Amino acid sequence: MATNLQKFLRKNPVFTYDAFVQALSGASKHNRNTIKSLLAHHIHQGHIIRVRRRLFASIPVGAEPDTYPINPYLIAGYATSDSVVAYHSALSFYQMAYSTSYRFIYQTRYQSSAFHFRSENYEGVRFPAVLVQKHKENIFTRSEDVQGLNIRVTSLERTLVDVLDKPKLGGGWEEVWRSLGMIDRIKINQVIEYALLLDNATTIAKVGFYLSQRQKELKISSEVFNKLRVHCPRSPHYVDSTARKDGELVGDWNIIVPKGLVAQEWRE
Repeated sequence: MATNLQKFLRKNPVFTYDAFVQALSGASKHNRNTIKSLLAHHIHQGHIIRVRRRLFASIPVGAEPDTYPINPYLIAGYATSDSVVAYHSALSFYQMAYSTSYRFIYQTRYQSSAFHFRSENYEGVRFPAVLVQKHKENIFTRSEDVQGLNIRVTSLERTLVDVLDKPKLGGGWEEVWRSLGMIDRIKINQVIEYALLLDNATTIAKVGFYLSQRQKELKISSEVFNKLRVHCPRSPHYVDSTARKDGELVGDWNIIVPKGLVAQEWRE
């Protein structure tokens, strides 16, 4: 008969220290030192490996601890207690990213130091302040099953807005445009609701500009653009520092964007 520890490791390919303690002791304090020793023993035996402080992965019996694959989305999804896989990593999760990346990004309320595990880099980014203020950090997120564990991932609608809001976290403008171009169906009302929730005129204009380029493909009505335009910048805004060097004004949205983005030079 399998022990409680064996059952726990089978069900939890990735787990936190607190979950380990809870599973083995019911959170009682009298045997915490014993549990620490047990954890250290199984790390030494190669049944468990340390991913980062207070985060671990289980290794099946007979597998090689140094090479057994650990799902990076589980690591990002459990990096903090409130992790939400986001930006380019969310696009990758939905198989909508144009390029492969070994950088995994998650949103969190906490200060979470970047860390490296094997060939991947993990980076925690604070939730947009307005979401924290309104207690809406998890708006338009999805609970996704990965190897029997649930992780939170930003929806495609939220991800679209997030990568336009912070294109560097989406892999840069070209990667963002190419990746979003793979989306052939989306809930436009949620895109608009989330863009307006962020309450950033430049971001709203970037969303409007992007959607206007795909109006026919995504079957977007004119009413959608009217909702966005009333919140656009009153004077021209640069979308980022690259636009200051070689920018072009997009009058409909009152933003200055890199010329290469308007022309989509990478298609040539």
